[in-house]
Amino acid sequence: MSRARPSTVLSTIVLILMSGLAFVSMGAQAGDDSPSGRIAASNWTVAETLVALGVEPYAVSDIPNYDEWVKSPAIPESTLDMGLRNEPNLELLAQNPPDLLMTSALFSRDNARLERLMPVKVIDNFYTDQPYYEATLAMTREIANVTGRQSQAEALIAETNQVLEQAAHDLEDAATPLYIVQFSDAQHVRVFGQGNMIGTLFSRTALTNAWTGPTNAWGYASIPIDRLAEHPEARIVIIKPYPRGVGDELDNNQIWQHLPAVREGRVSYIDPVWPYGGLISLQRLARSLVAVSTPGPAAMEGRP
Repeated sequence: MSRARPSTVLSTIVLILMSGLAFVSMGAQAGDDSPSGRIAASNWTVAETLVALGVEPYAVSDIPNYDEWVKSPAIPESTLDMGLRNEPNLELLAQNPPDLLMTSALFSRDNARLERLMPVKVIDNFYTDQPYYEATLAMTREIANVTGRQSQAEALIAETNQVLEQAAHDLEDAATPLYIVQFSDAQHVRVFGQGNMIGTLFSRTALTNAWTGPTNAWGYASIPIDRLAEHPEARIVIIKPYPRGVGDELDNNQIWQHLPAVREGRVSYIDPVWPYGGLISLQRLARSLVAVSTPGPAAMEGRP
């Protein structure tokens, strides 16, 4: 086994010491809710909110999958990709640490290692004692306090309330129950219930959720697709994208093809939106559900 060069060891020690000083400095700033400098986000919901508030993130986890599953708002091209959400690239972060890393309780197991390199702040709209919408408002305001974007946050909140009010008006005659799902593979879906943004929309509009079974902490249940026949009168709304290969497999999936909603053309597709996301995702989902739930050409889209 080769040994590290003395210069490399010295450089690493200097880096850790400098990071420790940055931690003390930024920790005081974050505690005082004062604006910060370069912010990294391991949580897609935080990343979405930063961009929505006009903050250009220094680094974000897994940008290619963010672009596929969250889609909007787009991450700036100058933002660094810091690796997987649950396995951040520590070597990359150590080379030029951000002034603050915003993470969620889901990824807190890495905090001890990360805090040796940079200040870490847990900001979450799940794992709280509040309902999704109230927790998301609190998260948005907390990020705004840290970044000095309070006025932008209040404008975003006001805009979101307007979108929800308009959706409630547009959907006031909605009568057919809906299953809202995302595919995990060709045999299983995540069907959404209470405790997330989809539950928020059901509670704030006349839409009826066909799924009344239990859900997990994220507000969904993983079920085989044949359970979507339990309410044969219901429509199915699929949040894209499909996992790789699932679309082609469904063409030959007899269980799927014989579901009442599929046989009778009562399946709609909406563009990718992060069901665990922030206020921009909530706005987009509200508009998408209005588009597929009201009469007109947009109500029934073809398979993606």
